Amino acid sequence: MTIQWYPGHMTRAKRMIQEELKLVDGLLEAVDARVPLSSRNPELQDLTAKPRLIVLTKTDLADPEATDRWIKHWQGQGENVAPVNLLQGQGLNVIRQWVSKTFPELKRRPRLLVAGIPNVGKSTLINGLTRRKGAAVGARPGVTRGKQWLSAPGMQLLDSPGLLWPKFEDQEIAKRLVLVASIRDEVVDQVEIAWWFLEFLQAEYPHALTERYGSLAAEDNPLEEIGRRRGCLLRGGVVDFNQAAAVVLKDFRTGKLGRITLDRTGDDQGHVDNRD
Repeated sequence: MTIQWYPGHMTRAKRMIQEELKLVDGLLEAVDARVPLSSRNPELQDLTAKPRLIVLTKTDLADPEATDRWIKHWQGQGENVAPVNLLQGQGLNVIRQWVSKTFPELKRRPRLLVAGIPNVGKSTLINGLTRRKGAAVGARPGVTRGKQWLSAPGMQLLDSPGLLWPKFEDQEIAKRLVLVASIRDEVVDQVEIAWWFLEFLQAEYPHALTERYGSLAAEDNPLEEIGRRRGCLLRGGVVDFNQAAAVVLKDFRTGKLGRITLDRTGDDQGHVDNRD
């Protein structure tokens, strides 16, 4: 399976972002803490040299030790990072403080573009900063498509559509983005994704598998056994692999498998970014 997903509206979105970067003072780059490297669009990083804050979203679903390592990794590269837990409103003051100290000479509220790939929580971030429900929020990628300016204490925020890059050279990154629903399930083989994810869990988070599904160490086909235990059966007791895969993906996305981070820093695994 080769994963590629770059719908036509993203071409328009990229042009829109390029134009609006001329109007803003800085950038809030929303990044999913479960895939902190994979969810950074390399094209977005190249679009502007204006002040940027990496906002780590969904930290409540990510491995806290891995999140700490990523923060230190980026800070060591001179990046500004703010981890947030949007469900509890944690970390929003760090963003406000960064805005305040970064644009001290402006006579007006700084204008900031909130950008990132689909489904990383951009609209939820805006709603937290504005303290109201102003931006559209959805669990599927592609909810936000038009321009939305919103006022927040100490800043003006511009929401933007989720933007991917045209071609995934590294299919491992593409699989991670499927897992966090930044790429639509309809364009991939969910069974293959679930197989890949279970192999990852067996290597990196074996306790998560045991705690959720029971011991699978002796099973040659963990997805089949999970499907059997969860009642994902067709006539004759045959396991429905598509349904079993959907169960595994949902368990990960809703945090029922625990706090998991799919990306490792270079210090962890010697990871090389092959996206471009």
